[in-house]
Amino acid sequence: MKNKFIYAAVFVLSWLIFQFAFVIGVHFQSTANQTQSLASVEKRIAIDLPKLRLANPKFKTVADSRSVSRYLSDLNAALDLQSSPLYVISIQGIAAPDVIPAKAPLEAYLLTNDQKIVIQYAAKSLTFLDYFGTIPLLLALIISLLCIRKLRTSHNKAATVMDELETIASHQLIIDLKSKTLAYIDTSTAIVLPNKPFCFYAALVDFCIQDKSANLSNSSDVPDELVQTANKYFYRLIDLGHTKRKRPDFAANLDKTLSEIRSALDDIFVDYQDEKEQFYPPKAQGEGSRSKLHNYALPNIKADKVLFIGK
Repeated sequence: MKNKFIYAAVFVLSWLIFQFAFVIGVHFQSTANQTQSLASVEKRIAIDLPKLRLANPKFKTVADSRSVSRYLSDLNAALDLQSSPLYVISIQGIAAPDVIPAKAPLEAYLLTNDQKIVIQYAAKSLTFLDYFGTIPLLLALIISLLCIRKLRTSHNKAATVMDELETIASHQLIIDLKSKTLAYIDTSTAIVLPNKPFCFYAALVDFCIQDKSANLSNSSDVPDELVQTANKYFYRLIDLGHTKRKRPDFAANLDKTLSEIRSALDDIFVDYQDEKEQFYPPKAQGEGSRSKLHNYALPNIKADKVLFIGK
């Protein structure tokens, strides 16, 4: 309901803005049309003036009111056919027939060698509907649709951020490729790892999430799929601008790599020992690090407990 009210308010506000501009445009266009039409009327009367029998004090002639009235009637009829915004009320005081005099008629003047001709005219009033058009409605509709789309996009982004925050609040291990760090939610500790252990651990987590039954022994070669995944994360670090070094051999010095990973995890989970196990590559027991029974895989790790950033 709140969104619908916002959308309606956006449409109404847009329409009012465009309608106001439309009214101003109609007013100025009407003024321009009146000016143009008046010039046309004056020119027409000036041409027909020799045929009009108007009073002339200089020559002591008397006006022929009937002929002037008929002329004005024909003139106003022609103006109507042209949809002129003006009509003529009188010439030299002789009124046009069937014309209601305006309360405040406008005047124009023609100057001849003999006299000054006074023309009274009035502008046709615009109706209420003349100030309304479809253009403001269409523009308001377009702007509203664009704004609504923008608002919905912002709303969806905000919802996504909230979802991410809710996800972050659920105790996850964060593997952040953008900052090349490991961190655990609810702690302020973010550990920066060197390229090789960071990429290998990211690959190990990814590999074990996909294969819950993975058997990774120190006495066996690192699986090609795990190495390829580690290479993928290393190239991603290059894309993010973290390194330009030569790609390390992820299959070599495995014990050292795992030792660096465990050291970082010890620091991250110092206050969460009970939750560390599923993220921690098990250490070899009994026969040492090369024990054939040792498996450094993460069988208990779950996808919803790990958050990759910049993957």
